Amino acid sequence: MKEKSTKELLDMLLSRLNIDEQGPLATVHREWMEIVGPDIAVHAKILDIRGKVLIIESDHPTWSSMIHMRKKQIIGRIARQFPELGISQIQVRVRKD
Repeated sequence: MKEKSTKELLDMLLSRLNIDEQGPLATVHREWMEIVGPDIAVHAKILDIRGKVLIIESDHPTWSSMIHMRKKQIIGRIARQFPELGISQIQVRVRKD
C-alpha cells in the first residue's frame, strides 16, 4: 500500500470535518506549525475562526499559557500571512478528556 503524503492526509481530514479545503480555516491549518512552532503545534490545534477570533484548543493548561505568552507573535504571523482574515484575538480552551 502506498504511503500518503502529509498534504493528502490533511486534505482527507479536512474533507471529513467538512472544512472547505480552499477556505481560510483550511489554509491556516496547513500553516499552523510554521505559525506557532513545532513545540506548540503538537499540543494545540485550531478549532474555529469566529469573526476576528481564532479559537484554539490545547491539551494542557501549560500550553494554553504558552499560547497566551506568544499571542502577539501568533496574531502578527497570521496577520502577515492571512490579512484577509482580520484575526485580532485568540481564545484558548483546554481540551476536556
